Amino acid sequence: MGCKLGKLASSTTSQIQNARSGRESPPPPPATDPRLPLTARQKYLLTASWKAIAKAMEPTGIYMFVK
Repeated sequence: MGCKLGKLASSTTSQIQNARSGRESPPPPPATDPRLPLTARQKYLLTASWKAIAKAMEPTGIYMFVK
């Protein structure tokens, strides 16, 4: 009833329901750096590929050096 946690849970649930029903549009993507000629999706894909390489840095570096 008067619990802060209960109010937080109900407001979060209502926000999720609003997003699912289409009443509230998702926030716009963050502005990209004008010096970087990539779209937000291209930047995300580039970052994601480097995260994969970072997980196995040594084997990837050896493979790239040999190739």
